[in-house]
Amino acid sequence: MYNRIKTIAARIRISHVIIIWLLINMVSSRFTLLYTDETYYKLFSQQLAFGYFDHPPMVALFIWVGSVFSNSETGVRMVSVLAIAAALYFCYKLSGVQKPVLFLVAILSVFALNLLGFMALPDAPLLLFTVLFFVVYKSFLLKENPKNIILLGLVMAGLLYSKYHGILVILFTLASNIRLLKSYKFWLAGFLGVLLFVPHMLWQYNNNFVTFSYHLVERSASGFKFSVTIEYIIGQILFYGPFTAFFMYAALLKYKVSDQFEKALVLNIWGIICFFFLSSLKGRVEVNWTLPVIVPLLIIFMKYAYANTVFRKWFYIFAGPSVVLILLFRIQMIYPVFRIRISRIDDLRGQKEFVQEVIAKSEGLPIIAGSYQKAGLISYYSGAFVPAINLNGRRNQFNLWHADDSLRFRKVAYVNSYLDKGKNIENPLYSRNKVSIIDSLPVMADLVITAEPHKIHCERNMELVIKVMLNTTKSYNYYRDAGDYHTRLHAELYNNKDSLLSEQICSLPVNLLLKNNNGKYSFRISSPGEKGRYKILIALQTTTLGTWSTKKVIDLIIN
Repeated sequence: MYNRIKTIAARIRISHVIIIWLLINMVSSRFTLLYTDETYYKLFSQQLAFGYFDHPPMVALFIWVGSVFSNSETGVRMVSVLAIAAALYFCYKLSGVQKPVLFLVAILSVFALNLLGFMALPDAPLLLFTVLFFVVYKSFLLKENPKNIILLGLVMAGLLYSKYHGILVILFTLASNIRLLKSYKFWLAGFLGVLLFVPHMLWQYNNNFVTFSYHLVERSASGFKFSVTIEYIIGQILFYGPFTAFFMYAALLKYKVSDQFEKALVLNIWGIICFFFLSSLKGRVEVNWTLPVIVPLLIIFMKYAYANTVFRKWFYIFAGPSVVLILLFRIQMIYPVFRIRISRIDDLRGQKEFVQEVIAKSEGLPIIAGSYQKAGLISYYSGAFVPAINLNGRRNQFNLWHADDSLRFRKVAYVNSYLDKGKNIENPLYSRNKVSIIDSLPVMADLVITAEPHKIHCERNMELVIKVMLNTTKSYNYYRDAGDYHTRLHAELYNNKDSLLSEQICSLPVNLLLKNNNGKYSFRISSPGEKGRYKILIALQTTTLGTWSTKKVIDLIIN
């Protein structure tokens, strides 16, 4: 029996491995409903641009190309599935190892690849261009000819157009080989990459660098939380395992680097992991942000495992349970074989029934959602564009589209999870949601708030003057109170545990503040009586509905 298995394994080629991988992921893409983020990016693809609020445009382009062939889940995911399959093929070739079965077991045992391997997310183009970057970089090290200069510039631009994290791959590669700075041909490649990235930077300029502002300022958290860092460390182990992650990192620690290319691989692994570890010291880090690591990690693992028979044997033993668990997870995503509730899996089912119920309870009114995820979901499975109103949440692409403008002061059906009144959704997977009828919808999301000073250092029990300005290009009449809904400017003081300490409310309605005061108002706030870090939130709040995403946070430090 053993000899028979060994004979079959000897006949397997890398082409067979890629075909197996493709088949598995095509089945998953066909029978798994779209994740909420995928439906959001699907909306991107319907309005192609050089940039979007959250990400560069490559994911939108991938979805647009696939949707030309089919608007189904398979079409939306088609290019992403092919991209990751291509990335894995080049990854195998870069290892220089002829062990297809080892590679197949490795990729089937990595949770990250199996979870993201069939989804239309920015991680797919990022993974593809990370591999292509290393392919071209290896050739560039051997010969700095015009072909490799052009290709290097193209893949560097591709990295940045995929996800901003791609800059880390370029920087850590450069750090591994500082002599590149002496090569004018490398500078030519870099110049080409920057030139190709100019359209996106022009888009950012025309949109007030909204993406950078969000990722670097708005999304940035202040303060260390031990639990967040521990979550990051555990997440990295589970994400690249669960069981096989130990073998991946063991191979990394034991492998002896032999050339400049391998030095770049190793420095990228440690550099990216350490970069996001440091980021976890000041805020939450999404587990998939380190995804580029999987490329050099797989290459180093293949090289080390090929040369160490005992290591390879133990890897197969421990990889078996991991492969089985991941395959069961894949099946559970498609069909609930086991009666267990896992939030990530639950997010991939029941969407069609949920949308049908929303439509049935909307009384034929225009539908508006309380979050971009729900807006994307309802838009895709209803076939009609549904905007997000961005209340009690962060800004997103809907702010740039001003998608709610056409619904201002209209009667709408509002899909939300917090209002007291409304028709509850009966679908158990979406039971927290309801459809509430709003007779006259106020819209304040397009107002821009500026506040001064941006950061305050002061003593205890001091009077602070916060100057606030509301800016808009529309008439003040667009911001009047609507029906039972009253909007006022608020200033709220919080401690570092996000507990509200004090609050001030401007008595003037927003339209009068714009008309009579040119949008200007000053809050006078007393600083706390204890030393520490605090924050002052300046925001527009509408009774019952909540806080609009247009808001400003001022850091307050009491000496």
